Amino acid sequence: MPGHSQASGPYPAPEGSPVTPSPIDYAYTHAETLATTGYFSCEPPSSLSLEAALERLEATPLDDFLHQHLLRVLSKKSPGELRSLAATCYDAAADVFIRPALAGLLLECALLLPACREVCNGFPADAAARLAPASPTVYLRAALQSDREAAAAWSAMFRANICGHHPLPRPDEADIPPLFCPRELTARAEGLASRADILAREHARRKAEDWEPRERPPAKETFLRALDALMEAGFIAGPEMRHEASLSPIALLRSWQVDISVRNSRLNHSLRGQATAYGRGLSLAQARASYAMEIVERASAYVSVGPGQAGIGGEVLDRKLPLLLIKARYADLKAQGRAVLDPGLLPLEASCPDAPLYWLTARAVDGAEVLVPAQAVFLFCNLDEPGLFLAGGSTGLASGNSLDEAKVAAITEILERDAEATTPFSRARCFTLRSRDQRIQSLLEDYAARGIRVQFQDLTTELGLPVYQCFVTALDGTVARATGANLNGARAALAALTETPWPYVWARPAPFGKASGPGLAALPERVLEDLPDYSLPSAEANLRLLESVLAGHGKSPLYVDLTRTDLNLPVVRVLIPGLELTAEWDSFSRPSLRLFARYAAMYK
Repeated sequence: MPGHSQASGPYPAPEGSPVTPSPIDYAYTHAETLATTGYFSCEPPSSLSLEAALERLEATPLDDFLHQHLLRVLSKKSPGELRSLAATCYDAAADVFIRPALAGLLLECALLLPACREVCNGFPADAAARLAPASPTVYLRAALQSDREAAAAWSAMFRANICGHHPLPRPDEADIPPLFCPRELTARAEGLASRADILAREHARRKAEDWEPRERPPAKETFLRALDALMEAGFIAGPEMRHEASLSPIALLRSWQVDISVRNSRLNHSLRGQATAYGRGLSLAQARASYAMEIVERASAYVSVGPGQAGIGGEVLDRKLPLLLIKARYADLKAQGRAVLDPGLLPLEASCPDAPLYWLTARAVDGAEVLVPAQAVFLFCNLDEPGLFLAGGSTGLASGNSLDEAKVAAITEILERDAEATTPFSRARCFTLRSRDQRIQSLLEDYAARGIRVQFQDLTTELGLPVYQCFVTALDGTVARATGANLNGARAALAALTETPWPYVWARPAPFGKASGPGLAALPERVLEDLPDYSLPSAEANLRLLESVLAGHGKSPLYVDLTRTDLNLPVVRVLIPGLELTAEWDSFSRPSLRLFARYAAMYK
């Protein structure tokens, strides 16, 4: 059994040929849906007993699916039951954790559940540091950060502001220890302001170039092409259905099949079940193309992994271009002179562990190869390694009619999430919308006739890309919101509008529907068609514009082509080091320097 020296030292390197355990079949299970976003869990067979699951976890401690399942199971037990389990984990006389994987689970329960704070009181003071290597999650590593409580307090405050539109106190009245010094905030705010015109300048320069116009294929053509490929490959799992949970006049959903397998070091599992894709738009063709291409991108990011040939860490299967994995520590790759992305440049909740990770090759703008963490690329990626993220997301994942189109969509999505995560809510940036397009203006008027007060906030950052958040405030004060970004400001605002999770049934005449609260009074009005438009005549031109703007801000996108052989529809994952990826705040989130700089600037 692992003892103190094993649990407290660095992450052990994998043995030459680890014994592969018997396969386990996980079920991809719907947990809940919040604001049209589905949340899923990966559940082992019901026949797997708690003791058998714990025994398997001790043999494969970095199996995140099994670890998360057991965390859910243990969280439903009483503090007394957990205390009894804790007594079986640690030999105080020998100062040895006998069952480190279980001990790590119990310490996470103590950290996450207020009622269970004392269940691990028999563990030594350095238990979190010693047990962190036995857990694939970031919880214990995050708990070791000296400023964790302050970061959690700031996160709660920013969540209330950004998600709930609660006012922010003045920075000197917040009564929370600062995460950054005033000098850092001032320097960053000045830097943001000094580069705010880069997009406008680059757009003017690129617009003067002789770009060949290339129109996107009609939405119906995109839909039919994607649907044919998905049907042929066996991904479609159910009929097209309507839903009425958003402001989109046409909103559809469709189930698709998840079926992947992983043989990776000590892990040997499959994941099967059904997921749901959503499509929204101002027309039926747009909504259909939206959900079909979402299935394409998600099906391309849920990956099967095989052991590959000798000398590599595995291979992602069914790819148009080879995707080989290598396993190594970041420091070792740097020492070898490899071009490799520093995980610390990604928005992590805890510092990167000094442990072997799986890496694959991405391409920089100039085509140079750069190794990036595999788990930053795929969805539901369960490899034999510690996790970098509390929850991996899909930001920066996109499909398209062409690879350039997919890259543009992925970059704009990252800039959208980054803007949402680094911009405080401020009434001064809010507005209402009208349109000179009669069809869109009629839609806005129909919302009003049903008592739905639709309002917007301009989230455009120093990067210049138009980003808008549409929001509807309920009678109880809760806020339904969605964000859109696009080089064309009108498209950005319409994307935010149609994704806002407020029920709307256009087929039944007003005043039928769920009325909102009154919202903010006396906001300025903006005209949809007068919003900034930096778009160029083709996806290639738009991509070059975005890349040059990012370069002006010292940012370098990295591309991983995820296109599948069976679908043959372009899918890419983009990583942009230094930008935020999510605005879903929780107690482990770490507010960024740019968010604090904007917050401080509001009171100058």
